[in-house]
Amino acid sequence: MQRLSLVLVLALISGCANLMPKPDLIAQQNEANQAYASGDFAHASKLYRSLAQALPTDAGVRYQLGNSLARQGDTPGAIGSYREALVRDPQHARAWHNLLQVQLREALFTAREMHQTLNPQQPVAGRALALGKRLLDVTQPPNEQDAGQEP
Repeated sequence: MQRLSLVLVLALISGCANLMPKPDLIAQQNEANQAYASGDFAHASKLYRSLAQALPTDAGVRYQLGNSLARQGDTPGAIGSYREALVRDPQHARAWHNLLQVQLREALFTAREMHQTLNPQQPVAGRALALGKRLLDVTQPPNEQDAGQEP
């Protein structure tokens, strides 16, 4: 019985050791963080992507990858990384925040572009323009002259 207990304890300890990040992964995480902090987002992305492959359940690395991709203007990549982080941790509030921010920025860009280029005489243009206007109205700060007035 003691021998079986010893074997179980050793198996448990070795299993826990496998859960701890390896020193080379920690060094890679530090290098990625330093690259990000210094503005080398391409290098940071490469390192975060490698870490994501090595740590398949880690939401934080995918969040950081999303940040570095967003800084490079890779909106689809950033959205995908934030979503991958949320698959692993649906309570990752910063990933939700940044996902919404990136998508909202893209939607606002599209709405502005549409208002500048779409001919209102086109079929369904009225519906599209109205939707874009609603989005732009919601995200624009109120005019100073509107402040204090009741609707």
